[in-house]
Amino acid sequence: MFMKVFALTLALFSLSSQAALIRADFRTESNLPDYGSGQPLVYQSLNQTVGAGYELDSADFVQNPDGWYGGVVWVDYDPASAIITLWSQDYWDFQTFDVWISNIQFDVAGETIANVVLLSDNLIEEAIAPVVSITSNSLHIAYDYRPDTFLFSGGMAKFKMESREGDITQPLVNVPEPLTALIMLVGLLVIGRQQYGIK
Repeated sequence: MFMKVFALTLALFSLSSQAALIRADFRTESNLPDYGSGQPLVYQSLNQTVGAGYELDSADFVQNPDGWYGGVVWVDYDPASAIITLWSQDYWDFQTFDVWISNIQFDVAGETIANVVLLSDNLIEEAIAPVVSITSNSLHIAYDYRPDTFLFSGGMAKFKMESREGDITQPLVNVPEPLTALIMLVGLLVIGRQQYGIK
């Protein structure tokens, strides 16, 4: 039984020590390319550390040459769950909306993006499936409703990112502190000793 407890502890530790996204560039563009000069409304946050609130919000305004109203979408990446949240802040109409997360840095060398899965989506009122494109260290989420316009809903879209290390695909999670792993191991050993009277 002691060996089973030890094997379980090692398995739990290996699951908990997967890579995490730690830094990236975040950018959104809302646009009405069929109107005005076709210049997008842009928000951008470069070399942003993740995990301390929204990685891109209203404070990251860059340009709005055509004077569009609305089009503000906050972006959040949660390292614990590997979920990307896009949160619309208004109800204005646009034809296109794009999100880029690029120059992604992981806390494990050689880690790459394997997949991005749509979990839920009511970001806009129309039923438009976003197109997701990935490279090894970037992703692009695109909503395109030309020649018509869609309305932002004040709602959210959630995507889950999966990473790849070698031939293994896994969700991105935080790496536990060594002290946490040690406490887990000691706790399981104590339980095993008490249950089976091991001295």
